Amino acid sequence: MNMNRILLFLLLAPFAFIVACSSQKNKIDAEIPEQVELPPSLKSETEMTIVKLTSQQQQDLHIKITPVNSRLVDYSLSAPGVVFPAPKHSSIISTPINGQVSEIKKYEGDWVREGEVLYHIQSLEFGNLVSEYLQAYAEKQFQTNRLKRIRQLVEETISSVSEMERVTAEFERASASERAAYSKLKALGVTDREMQTFIGAENITPVLQIHSPIGGMVDQTFVELGQSVSALENLSRVLDTQEVLIRGYVSPDEARLINNNDSVRISRRDEALGSTLHAKIASINPGLEENSRSVVVNILTEAVDGWPRPGENVRLEIITSSKKEVIAIPVEALTYDGNQAVIFVKKGQGVFEKRPITVSEIGAKHVFVQNGLSDNEQVASSNVFSLKALSRYDIISEE
Repeated sequence: MNMNRILLFLLLAPFAFIVACSSQKNKIDAEIPEQVELPPSLKSETEMTIVKLTSQQQQDLHIKITPVNSRLVDYSLSAPGVVFPAPKHSSIISTPINGQVSEIKKYEGDWVREGEVLYHIQSLEFGNLVSEYLQAYAEKQFQTNRLKRIRQLVEETISSVSEMERVTAEFERASASERAAYSKLKALGVTDREMQTFIGAENITPVLQIHSPIGGMVDQTFVELGQSVSALENLSRVLDTQEVLIRGYVSPDEARLINNNDSVRISRRDEALGSTLHAKIASINPGLEENSRSVVVNILTEAVDGWPRPGENVRLEIITSSKKEVIAIPVEALTYDGNQAVIFVKKGQGVFEKRPITVSEIGAKHVFVQNGLSDNEQVASSNVFSLKALSRYDIISEE
């Protein structure tokens, strides 16, 4: 009998132990509440937070409230710019004929006048063209005198009309040949004065003079003395830096507000160096720039004391003539939570909502809000740092 009781106890003991453990686990689970959300300290900084002021805090802080209203303002925007040579103020000097550089008159950094000689190109091809012109000129002179004599003989009925017609045709052919030879030399840049020199000279010097089409400074030289060059090969570049072209790069959204003749303030990238110019937008490119995907605005301006120079980067501040409806709040209403701009919107008596916003521009007295605010809302415009401190204190208290 005792043996049966012992066996029964041994069988029931493990079962009783399991039941006891399960009961203890359920008790522990019941004591730990279920975590349904992150604590406030782990939430995103940009998440809205409610700050509730006590009566004493409202009396001590005396928060100033400013109503929010949208209004039309002159919109200004900033854009990067790059300086280029102005149209008609830059010229690539090239040789129109095959030859050899026999003399270089001007080098990099030298100032040149319009029409001044830059290079001498010695060329057998040029010598042949001069010879062709001189022969055509001589033939025309001969046919001109011949035609005069024939006309006189016809008037005296010594020569026939048919003879005069034949001589006239030969004169026209000689004239056409002379004009063709003249045009070839003019295409090479030979002046009328130089052609007159060829006519009176005893010998032909096969040297072509290359003239500068504009006045300015030699910016780059691409050839050396004695170098053989081919037709249309570049010799140098001349820049007139008295006027420059500045290309500004604006986003497509902002470009819709820009018009020709809008005012532009031009400054150095490092504004501490000074040097500010004022100009107007000359034109706006209709398409997007391929690399930056921006709209290009063109600004023509005169350089002052050699600034700006082609190739330089500048800053542009464009004051648009288009009015833009924006929401403006006092600068005092803005603060930052990390890198996020935030404001405190009044939700009730002593109750403020810390709200993240997107700022489009910060002026001297106002902040222009791109999104995050609506008309007829009210924002705190004083003691916002105290509200910010209280919002952080509430988060710590909740933790």
